[in-house]
Amino acid sequence: MEKKVTEDFFMLALNPKTGYYRVSGNYLSYGLLGAMIMDLALSEYIELDGNNIILKKRGVSGVNSFDTMMEMISASSREKSLRLWLRKFSVKVHRFRKDLQQHFVNNGILKMERRRFLLIPYSLYRQADPSRLMRLTLRLKEIILYNKAPEEHELMFLGLIYACRMHRTLADTSEERRKIRKSLVKYMKDNPYASSVSKTIMEMQAVITASISAAVIASSAASSSSR
Repeated sequence: MEKKVTEDFFMLALNPKTGYYRVSGNYLSYGLLGAMIMDLALSEYIELDGNNIILKKRGVSGVNSFDTMMEMISASSREKSLRLWLRKFSVKVHRFRKDLQQHFVNNGILKMERRRFLLIPYSLYRQADPSRLMRLTLRLKEIILYNKAPEEHELMFLGLIYACRMHRTLADTSEERRKIRKSLVKYMKDNPYASSVSKTIMEMQAVITASISAAVIASSAASSSSR
């Protein structure tokens, strides 16, 4: 099973200088879950039937987190909507993230650095090959700014970049960030390549994008009311 969207999400979300994540909170949690679900769909393990996720085929993905997702869907007594599955999966998102970090370290995509603070151990993660992040950034800019035709997984990933505000990671200056954000908003609205991608994939992208936005809004509202 290919994990292109999930891999690109980690590549772009991690700060290559500090080893910390450049996105946080619900953007990180739901963005990761969205990437995983997109990869399962692109690999044709799952599909969207109306608003519900169904398991299309069973198999071993090679990563515990993906297998856990499929086992949960398979064990469900009834079909559930994609929005509901996102909420259910969110309970396990920290475990998923740790599992995937280790998987990508084992496969040479990320590298791990162990540290201690006040005798408490923790780990930082960076891209194993910084040039790979550079190539990904340039490729995404080509699609967003210069209308290069994206591959299917790239089109899916653009939805996550839009929903998680990850466009900020594609530029170093505020002027360029504004330009990319404006172009990305227009791109997601007009999307000239939607006709070449299956309706199921596009619908899934739309639901995941909306769910991330709703989760962030709900979290912000809860924080405001508690002050």
